Amino acid sequence: MEQENKKNNTNKIMLVGFGLILIVITITMLRPAFKKTKQEEAPKDPVEVYNDYDYITAKELREKIQKKEEVVMLDIRDSVNYEKEHIEGAANLTPDKIKENISELNKNDFIVIIGYNFEDKKAEAGAIKFFKDSGFTNIKALSGGMLAWNKSLHPTVNLGDPESAVDVSKIEKIAPEQLKLAIENEYPVFIIDTRDSASFEEGHIPGAVNIPFEKLEDKKSEIPMSDEIIVYGNSPLEDFQSGVKLYDLGFLANYILDGGFSSWQEKRYPLEK
Repeated sequence: MEQENKKNNTNKIMLVGFGLILIVITITMLRPAFKKTKQEEAPKDPVEVYNDYDYITAKELREKIQKKEEVVMLDIRDSVNYEKEHIEGAANLTPDKIKENISELNKNDFIVIIGYNFEDKKAEAGAIKFFKDSGFTNIKALSGGMLAWNKSLHPTVNLGDPESAVDVSKIEKIAPEQLKLAIENEYPVFIIDTRDSASFEEGHIPGAVNIPFEKLEDKKSEIPMSDEIIVYGNSPLEDFQSGVKLYDLGFLANYILDGGFSSWQEKRYPLEK
């Protein structure tokens, strides 16, 4: 009886072993078929990205800017990243907006396309191809995009982050009492009200000039470098961001009104209309 059980166990082991061998043989035979199917599903040829254009390095572009050479810089990144940080003077023109705005550009201008980084070249290439097909010949891409510009530590215009120690270091505040005293003594200050024109016309600090927040960079030439700049707007965040933007634009002696426009109103200081 014991010998019969041993014999049965031996037979079972042999059957299991034989079954495993069959499974291994089957998988080995089917593997080429699986591989072939996978290869057939893969694209035969990758889509080629247009690359018939030249580059300008961050250093070369910086030198042209410093020499005040005529350069039209078009930042094709999305508006959020553009507002967060961009090169001074660069216009935001996303690929979907190029066609409707191309008529505003001169075909003889030297144009630099600014993208994201070294890897993301699809949008950059598409934009340049469209320009070239439209008759623009003097056009280059910024090598490495904004990533390369930042790595070179070249200056940028930032939106302003209250959580950033760097941005906070750019800001100084002036109390309403100090500003009132400066106005009364005709101290050379240039006061900027960054609210919309309707709010400005309802009442503003005497002598203030209305330059909406989004126009600060465009109106840079209207702001005197020699005077101390005082800025206030709709909210503490906008005041902070205005101060950071002015600093990045080269106005180092600029202050934000402590407490903003509401602090001036609370003290019942005079207003102009």
